Amino acid sequence: MYVTDNEDPSLEQLLALYPVSEPNVLRANMVMSLDGKIAIDGRSKGLSTDLDRRIFHFLRATSQVILVGAGTARIENYQPPQLDPDLAKLRHRLGLVRPLRIVVASRHSRPPNTPNHLSGAASGGGSSSAIEYRNLPATPRRGELEQLLAIDNQHPGGILCEGGPTLLSDLLEQSLVDEFCLTIRHLIAGNASQPVVTDTLTAPVDFKSVASLSTREATFLRLSRSS
Repeated sequence: MYVTDNEDPSLEQLLALYPVSEPNVLRANMVMSLDGKIAIDGRSKGLSTDLDRRIFHFLRATSQVILVGAGTARIENYQPPQLDPDLAKLRHRLGLVRPLRIVVASRHSRPPNTPNHLSGAASGGGSSSAIEYRNLPATPRRGELEQLLAIDNQHPGGILCEGGPTLLSDLLEQSLVDEFCLTIRHLIAGNASQPVVTDTLTAPVDFKSVASLSTREATFLRLSRSS
């Protein structure tokens, strides 16, 4: 699917490209340059486009929980998730009635320079949303991860991982990433930042393309891990 820079895909079109996942599905969402870098001047904002930000918030709205590494949460100044009225209505219509949560993962009891707990306005469902912290082992298992994140198997929507590279690499190493939603910005970042994953993977991880969307500025892919 190709759209011009002036087009804005509808929520139904985005839902067709990025269906609501099952509770046990972990979906990663990352943006990178053509040379695989994830930031410019230390922030992903330098790579993002209007459509990328729209997809970013759409994927949040259709997930049960957002998982992010402590370093990324600190650098990107994470706040409690907020959804605009249209996304809040969509979330409720799809049956995602539990509050949307952000879980910051760290290998330590609590990452430095981060608040203990943040509460924010409701993200649909009528109760508060929050940023929580979890000590995540370097080699998490699927059942262990779902338990740590308090995933409800009776509730639609899965886990949305927003990086960073260390957390994403750990999850890939343990074959926990089921889908990869990748925005490829059509530019070369050079030495602007680190790559989308670290060099700690012991073997390649294969994915296949299941949906795509393109503009002049970027290509948007949804890929499924090969079994």
